[in-house]
Amino acid sequence: MDELLNNPLFQSALLPFVVSLVVALVLRPHGWFWAGLSAVAGFAASVYLLTDFRFFPLSSHRKILLLGGGAVVLGMLLDLLPWRRMTAGLLLVAAVAATLWIIWPRFRAFDGWQLWALAIAGPAYVAWLVVSCEALRKKSLQADSVVFALGLGTGVSALLGATALYGQLGSAIAAAVGARLFLQLIGKPVVAGSTMLVPLVVVLALLGLGAVVYAKLPWYCLVSLALVPVMARLPLPVNMPRLLHIVVSVLVVLLPAALAVFLTWRESGAPPI
Repeated sequence: MDELLNNPLFQSALLPFVVSLVVALVLRPHGWFWAGLSAVAGFAASVYLLTDFRFFPLSSHRKILLLGGGAVVLGMLLDLLPWRRMTAGLLLVAAVAATLWIIWPRFRAFDGWQLWALAIAGPAYVAWLVVSCEALRKKSLQADSVVFALGLGTGVSALLGATALYGQLGSAIAAAVGARLFLQLIGKPVVAGSTMLVPLVVVLALLGLGAVVYAKLPWYCLVSLALVPVMARLPLPVNMPRLLHIVVSVLVVLLPAALAVFLTWRESGAPPI
């Protein structure tokens, strides 16, 4: 049993997929926004095996996971509150504050234009992903496709150019959302809502930025990943068969994620494990 629980494929692929699938099927009849917790639950199961929920002493990945936990609460509040006029502004401010908390220790290592580039581009990347992805909260297929592509692109890129833990965390999110895409294929879509989008995108955005700041992920890979929510908005033929529509939607958003992986592989070579 210990060998299975310590297997990286089980920790970051099989476990989050199964947990997310089961929770999605259980919560789906209880209201659309509760179903968004399915992928969060799958990711949480993976986090437990990878970190045992130990958040102290604080490190970069522990800060990211703490922020993800807080973002779950924020996402649920956004789904419950009927008045959403200030949502984008609130998410923007929260994303910038969260990013500065993560990258602040690295400010001492930079000066001049490099410091300004980090201070501006880092929060801009995280805020862009969080705000643009949250706008897809009512579009089940696009929301799942975006988070799946971001998870796969960030996870594999981090594995190639950063650390195994970052790679496993990103891949676990992709696997958890993959369960939701599986339900899409069999005709049982589960709406995402802010409950899923806000915490998972916050974690993925901060993992990508953290892999650049604290490891060796090339910065230009984040430019490619930033295109994922843009690709999700490309119009597809309305008369396309449902299954083909799902497959094409996923493949389209995977293009910039695959480019990020390719760029990292070209720069860093084979993964460290």
